[in-house]
Amino acid sequence: MLATAFHSKISIITATMNNESITPQAINAWRDYVLKHIVDNLETNKDNILDQFECDDTHCLTRQEIEQNGLMDFDISITLHRDKKQSFGLGLGFFKANLLR
Repeated sequence: MLATAFHSKISIITATMNNESITPQAINAWRDYVLKHIVDNLETNKDNILDQFECDDTHCLTRQEIEQNGLMDFDISITLHRDKKQSFGLGLGFFKANLLR
Protein backbone atom coordinates (compact mmCIF):
# COMPACT_ATOMS: atom_id res chain seq x y z
CA MET A 1 0.00 0.00 0.00
CA LEU A 2 2.80 2.39 0.92
CA ALA A 3 4.60 1.57 -2.34
CA THR A 4 1.46 2.39 -4.34
CA ALA A 5 1.00 5.74 -2.58
CA PHE A 6 4.68 6.56 -3.08
CA HIS A 7 4.45 5.65 -6.78
CA SER A 8 1.36 7.85 -7.18
CA LYS A 9 3.16 10.82 -5.63
CA ILE A 10 6.13 10.31 -7.95
CA SER A 11 3.80 10.14 -10.95
CA ILE A 12 2.16 13.42 -9.94
CA ILE A 13 5.51 15.13 -9.40
CA THR A 14 6.83 13.82 -12.73
CA ALA A 15 3.73 14.98 -14.59
CA THR A 16 4.02 18.42 -13.00
CA MET A 17 7.70 18.63 -13.91
CA ASN A 18 6.94 17.58 -17.50
CA ASN A 19 4.27 20.29 -17.82
CA GLU A 20 6.65 22.92 -16.46
CA SER A 21 9.43 21.86 -18.82
CA ILE A 22 7.31 22.73 -21.85
CA THR A 23 7.93 26.36 -22.65
CA PRO A 24 5.24 28.71 -23.93
CA GLN A 25 7.32 29.03 -27.11
CA ALA A 26 7.22 25.25 -27.65
CA ILE A 27 3.46 25.20 -27.07
CA ASN A 28 2.95 28.04 -29.54
CA ALA A 29 5.22 26.32 -32.07
CA TRP A 30 3.11 23.15 -31.79
CA ARG A 31 -0.13 25.11 -32.13
CA ASP A 32 1.22 26.96 -35.21
CA TYR A 33 2.43 23.69 -36.74
CA VAL A 34 -0.97 22.01 -36.39
CA LEU A 35 -2.78 25.12 -37.63
CA LYS A 36 -0.52 25.28 -40.69
CA HIS A 37 -1.38 21.66 -41.54
CA ILE A 38 -5.10 22.33 -41.16
CA VAL A 39 -4.93 25.40 -43.40
CA ASP A 40 -2.78 23.55 -45.96
CA ASN A 41 -5.30 20.69 -45.96
CA LEU A 42 -8.18 23.10 -46.54
CA GLU A 43 -6.32 24.82 -49.38
CA THR A 44 -5.36 21.52 -51.00
CA ASN A 45 -8.90 20.14 -50.73
CA LYS A 46 -10.84 23.35 -51.36
CA ASP A 47 -12.38 22.15 -54.63
CA ASN A 48 -13.32 18.75 -53.17
CA ILE A 49 -14.86 20.41 -50.11
CA LEU A 50 -16.92 22.77 -52.27
CA ASP A 51 -17.99 19.97 -54.62
CA GLN A 52 -19.07 17.79 -51.70
CA PHE A 53 -20.94 20.68 -50.09
CA GLU A 54 -22.84 21.35 -53.31
CA CYS A 55 -23.84 17.68 -53.46
CA ASP A 56 -24.91 17.52 -49.80
CA ASP A 57 -26.34 21.04 -49.42
CA THR A 58 -30.07 21.31 -48.79
CA HIS A 59 -30.07 25.12 -49.03
CA CYS A 60 -29.23 25.35 -52.76
CA LEU A 61 -26.10 27.39 -52.05
CA THR A 62 -23.74 27.26 -55.03
CA ARG A 63 -19.96 27.47 -55.17
CA GLN A 64 -20.28 30.79 -56.97
CA GLU A 65 -22.52 32.20 -54.23
CA ILE A 66 -20.13 30.97 -51.55
CA GLU A 67 -17.16 32.65 -53.22
CA GLN A 68 -18.97 35.86 -54.23
CA ASN A 69 -20.45 36.45 -50.79
CA GLY A 70 -17.19 36.09 -48.88
CA LEU A 71 -18.10 32.76 -47.30
CA MET A 72 -14.61 31.43 -48.01
CA ASP A 73 -13.12 34.15 -45.81
CA PHE A 74 -13.07 32.88 -42.23
CA ASP A 75 -10.78 32.52 -39.24
CA ILE A 76 -9.54 29.25 -37.88
CA SER A 77 -8.00 28.99 -34.47
CA ILE A 78 -6.78 26.21 -32.24
CA THR A 79 -7.43 26.23 -28.53
CA LEU A 80 -5.64 23.55 -26.59
CA HIS A 81 -7.81 21.91 -23.94
CA ARG A 82 -5.19 22.80 -21.36
CA ASP A 83 -5.76 26.50 -22.20
CA LYS A 84 -9.52 26.41 -21.69
CA LYS A 85 -10.87 27.82 -18.49
CA GLN A 86 -12.86 25.15 -16.73
CA SER A 87 -16.18 26.71 -15.92
CA PHE A 88 -19.74 25.52 -15.64
CA GLY A 89 -18.56 22.53 -13.61
CA LEU A 90 -18.85 19.93 -16.36
CA GLY A 91 -15.20 19.61 -17.32
CA LEU A 92 -13.70 19.36 -20.78
CA GLY A 93 -15.60 17.80 -23.62
CA PHE A 94 -19.06 18.81 -22.45
CA PHE A 95 -21.36 21.19 -24.27
CA LYS A 96 -21.56 24.46 -22.39
CA ALA A 97 -24.56 26.76 -22.64
CA ASN A 98 -26.10 29.67 -20.85
CA LEU A 99 -29.81 29.23 -20.38
CA LEU A 100 -31.92 32.37 -20.51
CA ARG A 101 -35.45 32.32 -19.19
